[in-house]
Amino acid sequence: MEVTDAIKKRRSIRDYKEQEVPKEKIEKLIEAARWAPSGSNIQPWRIKVVKGEKLNAIKKFSPGLLSKPPVILVMCADKKEAENKGGKLGRDVLSVMDIAIASQNICIQATDMELGTCYIGSFNKDAVRKLLNIPEHIVPELMLTVGVPKHEPKPPSKKDFKEIVEWVGWDNE
Repeated sequence: MEVTDAIKKRRSIRDYKEQEVPKEKIEKLIEAARWAPSGSNIQPWRIKVVKGEKLNAIKKFSPGLLSKPPVILVMCADKKEAENKGGKLGRDVLSVMDIAIASQNICIQATDMELGTCYIGSFNKDAVRKLLNIPEHIVPELMLTVGVPKHEPKPPSKKDFKEIVEWVGWDNE
């Protein structure tokens, strides 16, 4: 699949088949995250791969998690390392941007592998931290559900190209 095709095909999947996702496929998704760009090359990402009873427990603290996916990737940022390498900017901004970019790499790779994903931002970080024994300096920034989609949603409407771009310093027609 061409990259542009994967980008356009990616959807937020909220309904998954009751089907395991092989560990090898999860490893391939994480490898895609590992190759994401990182501000000051901090690479703050720490990923908890969760399934089974821990996943069921996370659902209790996650109003944004509307279905039961086979796997959740809890995308965390090592704030201590980010601050050591990038100062306050690294800790407060770059680490969050890096997690977002790594997550997008996962979503595009998953689409290419005919897996579905969905970003989950509505969850109790402290409860998830305690449940998964995540140290204080590691912050769960978002979660990604992963699984085989039951169906493919239609593409959402997108703003017109001209609404989102302004050409500065270009010879405009």
